[in-house]
Amino acid sequence: MTSRPAPDQGRPEPGEPRRARRGSRTQAVSVTLDDVADAALRQAGQSGLDAVTIRSVATELGISPMTIYRFVDSKDELIDAMLVLALSRMEVPHSSASDWRQRVIDIMVAWRELLLAHPSVVQMLVNRRVPAHSEGLGRLAEHVLANLEDGGITGEEAARTFWRIFSFTFGHIVFERPRRDIDAEAQAEAGRAMAATARLRGFERVRDLAGELTDIAARGTLESSLKVLLDGVGARPSGT
Repeated sequence: MTSRPAPDQGRPEPGEPRRARRGSRTQAVSVTLDDVADAALRQAGQSGLDAVTIRSVATELGISPMTIYRFVDSKDELIDAMLVLALSRMEVPHSSASDWRQRVIDIMVAWRELLLAHPSVVQMLVNRRVPAHSEGLGRLAEHVLANLEDGGITGEEAARTFWRIFSFTFGHIVFERPRRDIDAEAQAEAGRAMAATARLRGFERVRDLAGELTDIAARGTLESSLKVLLDGVGARPSGT
């Protein structure tokens, strides 16, 4: 089993140059935590998150796995670093809409598209919480909270509303991602299968609406669903 650096060696600050052995020669290699996370993100994008290991990232960077351990103690910590870096790169778009609700919708729809372009990031978000020190999460929250404030939603109610919006949007992403390429014939077949099961089990309402229940378009868009949510929040007395 490979040993880790002794505790008294400490963990260098991110960005500090370090030396890594390549073959039989020791060369100065400047490596930061972001470099490590970036290499891991590239591997995840090419081969999937399961393919990412401390050793594979070290090999790509041309350094010893021991150097990686000076930044992270485990693959779990590496994935946290990957998530923080990926989210930090996601810029929050500007919306010129006059209505605060529409500005929030524009922000979350654009954020959804950024996530859908990075399946490995979606997988990380499904399986773990976003580290609280994430700059990307903070940036997203700041923009959404500013627009909620324009709508008169502040304080604890604004915090609760942000997480409702975030959870709703992410749930939509998780649900939509594997269904983006389902064609009309596949949807029709799903409807027939649902109707057959409903008839067999006596689910009369499901039988009657099987076609609609399996029609992806009938489920509505993120935009329309967020509008319903925000209309409800905006119409509700504060604190309820």
